[in-house]
Amino acid sequence: MENSHPLKILIVDDEESFRMSLEMALNMTKEFGVQSCGSANAARELMEKNTFDAIILDYSMPEETGIELLRWMQNNNNRTPVIMVTAAGSETVAVEAIKLGAYDYFRKDQIDIDKLPLAIMSAHERHLYRKELVRRQREQVLMKEKEKDLESLRTFETTVTSISEFIENSLYAHLKSLQHNEEDLSKHLPKEVEALFRERFAELRQGIEVISDGMTSMRDLTTLVAKKLEEIQKIQKMEA
Repeated sequence: MENSHPLKILIVDDEESFRMSLEMALNMTKEFGVQSCGSANAARELMEKNTFDAIILDYSMPEETGIELLRWMQNNNNRTPVIMVTAAGSETVAVEAIKLGAYDYFRKDQIDIDKLPLAIMSAHERHLYRKELVRRQREQVLMKEKEKDLESLRTFETTVTSISEFIENSLYAHLKSLQHNEEDLSKHLPKEVEALFRERFAELRQGIEVISDGMTSMRDLTTLVAKKLEEIQKIQKMEA
């Protein structure tokens, strides 16, 4: 079955006959859209302008090797899956290529053209799996960070509630004391100053009530924010 969206493949090889044979073979499958070039420098230019699903990369090229291009890709955070090929077998080249992120390694004289599409598909699928794994790991880290933030908010909410309750109880006690003192002192005041006296005590009571209302509002707001964050967290867990 043909892919509705053929994979975009880049072939990088200075040997034109080999490069063209691979390009023709892959194009015939209808599974791939192929571009090719003969040098690492040309490959860089193509990668800077295009996104590829996989790269077939020759190790031995003039001016710059495939390993050097792989290193450039790693330094530039280009994670496109690479299949390294070379004219001569070398365990050292294979190990270095894999360390630099290559998904597979073949000798040119051992490549089975009929099986190459399967190797490309396998590299592409492993690449998608790794991307999904990294995405899920990042989500888990982010979720843990949010849980820590929520726990810190819960602690803050508990602290604010305790402090506000303490302050409100103290203010209530002061109001009661203020009221008692007002009534007690007013009995000993001349009539001409009693009105002013009552006015000043009213201002004191109003100031205490404003502070009490502010503490209540802060406590309620903190509780509301904590509940909203918990709701958001539950929705995110359900979606995950």
